[in-house]
Amino acid sequence: MTEETIILNVGGVKYETFRSTLTAYPNTMLGTMFSERNKMTLKSDDNKTYFIDRNGYAFYYIMEFYRTGKILWPGEIKNQENMRKLVTIQQLEIEIEYFQIPFDDTFLSLVHKSAANIIDEIILSLIQMIKIHLENHGNLISMLIKESSIELSQDQNQPKPRLLIPASHSALLYRFLKNDDKSIGNYLESKFSHINLVWSCTSYTIIKNSITFSVKISFDLNFGKVLDYSILRN
Repeated sequence: MTEETIILNVGGVKYETFRSTLTAYPNTMLGTMFSERNKMTLKSDDNKTYFIDRNGYAFYYIMEFYRTGKILWPGEIKNQENMRKLVTIQQLEIEIEYFQIPFDDTFLSLVHKSAANIIDEIILSLIQMIKIHLENHGNLISMLIKESSIELSQDQNQPKPRLLIPASHSALLYRFLKNDDKSIGNYLESKFSHINLVWSCTSYTIIKNSITFSVKISFDLNFGKVLDYSILRN
């Protein structure tokens, strides 16, 4: 007997699987939805395709749970047009809760490890920005960090810095600063103590529950060292 296959159209992204793959986890939403007792109540587009109005890219990892029994950590996936889609920690957490997928301490460890990797990437990007700005004889980088974006604030008489932090990292950086606005600054101040780097992070509310972080990173050349390389040293 041929095993029954179904197609899940999740937010426009289609996945084909066996019904038995989903019902192997009867306590999850899809396991219940496609159980034998609910078979007659299900409505599909063509007796085989079922539309679910959720995040189709995050669902890739939900589907991997049904196939492997493990929650794999998000990476980049590509749709049919080869457009890169990044699934964030927050997006996957929302879908795990919605589809009632069980997760354990191993998954939580992966969440924290992935978040730490992203924060490290942000710090490395900031270090690179500081080095480039220093080479251009600038001494101040100003950023406005919102929940969905990072903007460079142009200061008068300063060379224009380049934003090297990926836009996809803005949400995590925002949440990190809400919890701890000093650790990144302490690290940068320690690493760049020779140029007297100062990290300043202030927050203000524009509208209710909407916080913006204003980050200023200032630093100065050691002009004693400048003189060492100048004709003025004699």
